Amino acid sequence: MRRRATLILAGGLLALYWWMATSVSDSICTTGDEIAHLTAGYSYWKTDDYRLQPENGNLPQRWAAIPLLRKDVRFPTLDQNAWRISDVWDMGFQWFYGCGNDLAAMLRAGRGMIALLGAATGALVFLWARRLHGDRGALLAVALFAFCPTMLANGALITSDMTATCMFLAAVTAFWAMAARLSPLRILVFGLLLGLVCVAKFSAPLIAPMCAILWAVRVAEGRDLEASWPFPASIAGRARTAASLAAATLAACALAIGVIWASYGFRYAMFKQFEPGHIRSLVGWDVLEDHPGPVVSTIAFVRDHKLLPESYVYGFAHTYRFSLYRKSFLNGEYRSTGWASFFPFTTAVKTPLALFALIGMAAVGAVRQRRSAAEWRGRLYAWSPLLSLFVVYWTFSLTSGLNIGHRHIMPVYPVLFVMAAGAAAWVTSPLRWAGAAACLLLAWFAGESLWIRPHYLSYFNELIGPSDAWEHVVDSSLDWGQDLPSLRAWLDRHPEKGPVFISYFGSGDPGYYGIRATRVGDANFDLNLKQRRFPAVLSGGLWAISVTQFQQVYTEARGPWDLKKEEHYRELLARVVALESGGGRLTIEQSTEFEAYQFARLCQYLRGRAPTARVAYTILIYRLSDAEVMKALYEPVPIR
Repeated sequence: MRRRATLILAGGLLALYWWMATSVSDSICTTGDEIAHLTAGYSYWKTDDYRLQPENGNLPQRWAAIPLLRKDVRFPTLDQNAWRISDVWDMGFQWFYGCGNDLAAMLRAGRGMIALLGAATGALVFLWARRLHGDRGALLAVALFAFCPTMLANGALITSDMTATCMFLAAVTAFWAMAARLSPLRILVFGLLLGLVCVAKFSAPLIAPMCAILWAVRVAEGRDLEASWPFPASIAGRARTAASLAAATLAACALAIGVIWASYGFRYAMFKQFEPGHIRSLVGWDVLEDHPGPVVSTIAFVRDHKLLPESYVYGFAHTYRFSLYRKSFLNGEYRSTGWASFFPFTTAVKTPLALFALIGMAAVGAVRQRRSAAEWRGRLYAWSPLLSLFVVYWTFSLTSGLNIGHRHIMPVYPVLFVMAAGAAAWVTSPLRWAGAAACLLLAWFAGESLWIRPHYLSYFNELIGPSDAWEHVVDSSLDWGQDLPSLRAWLDRHPEKGPVFISYFGSGDPGYYGIRATRVGDANFDLNLKQRRFPAVLSGGLWAISVTQFQQVYTEARGPWDLKKEEHYRELLARVVALESGGGRLTIEQSTEFEAYQFARLCQYLRGRAPTARVAYTILIYRLSDAEVMKALYEPVPIR
């Protein structure tokens, strides 16, 4: 009866998680890469062509698009240049905003599918915690998962992050099960999950060192390897155990390669119908291979010998190439190669403090238990799969230059929940002070999640709080363009008689949400450039600025305003004046650059000035007069 009650409670918590994650869908618009993921996934099913967005996992893209296959969804014509040059952003903009589709329904359907993988991750957390801590610990772990803002924020977005989190945990679990008892079924399951990791995200190679660590731990443990037909009932000795597990792993790898090929229709070619000189990828192979080295050489070998589908190889090459240098921002600094401190910092400020406290309580409880050295070794052995995942992923993340979002560290969170589950040992009957403290920490944890709802992506704990978080990190750690519906609601409550300007970071379309505004300084993120004037005519009015844009992370005038930028701005201004006085016209490139520098100078003028309002933590609102705008553009501003 107790076991059944535990399972019912766990199932209820996972159902609650799915509802909390998906029910906020209409409160947020298209975020970041969702437009590319869903467009690509739908095109894979409908066209059997793999040209669009191959640099992200084929599995989450296909999975999210499944519900749309039975809906009356109109896709853009393939007889156009955007399709021929593999431009997923142009195709996606047309599909989302130009074909008359029910965008809200499309997003709800795709996000609901990803949230199912989130619930599956929560189920794995429950199983691990029950194995290591018992039923009470399992319920604590699944409750922490269900209310975690990071899991809720990314668990129902059409991206690869939750899929990768689920598949990494599932794969190490399957390998450990195979290492405990060797059987054809367990080899099959591990091989399938290994293949799914590979098509979930291109961080998949990290599964290799994780499994290598587990292989070494299992062999060093020395116990005979249990097995079933067609293997001997027991495989004795470290050498035989090592060889048997290595052979089983190779068999699983062969199966995983089959899964990869199946994901691409068992066809090598990226394009279903390739016409040289007429069809191409958005980024050429010459760009992807312009940094020679062992990785690029390996990619070229695999490509030349057609060992894996072309789209898969291209996607891996694209991910590797653009992970080497990626613009990022942390605590007022700008880099393209990242910081070792980025993920430790974001984890410290985006994780509810109650979780750290519960982990501390669990650690104290474990130390207080009197165990022999053999018992401690047994506990460490039982924790090996989770610890290998945790250590390998953290090691990789600390050395990665891809510091564009806290979401990239998500695969370690399930381990944190299982660690914290040990605090349930303090909950006894009758309840004492330590148990009461654990219950209060869980209530605090859940309360923070309910407080920030529906703005899960903007959650930051008490160390900095969400209101000022934009001074420390931006991009998908805080602002992924999700808050256009909130901006529309704010504008409805505060109608503006004068002009409205917006500088928006994201893949949403302000016009689609009824926001009639002049876009400024965000040409890199405007998927409908044909509809705007360059450079924009700036004046006083209401200014809505995404915090990522305010920090100038991705604009032409990236970084803080300094003397070099001021001199370049003056040169651009002189060129504009000369051209206009002579009756000439700026090129599009000249116009966008000049507008970007105008906008950056305006933001420099606004630094240190409190905004008129903040919309959902990600959009700053300023009311400026004509005189203030002229002062910002032409009078001296503070220079760093």
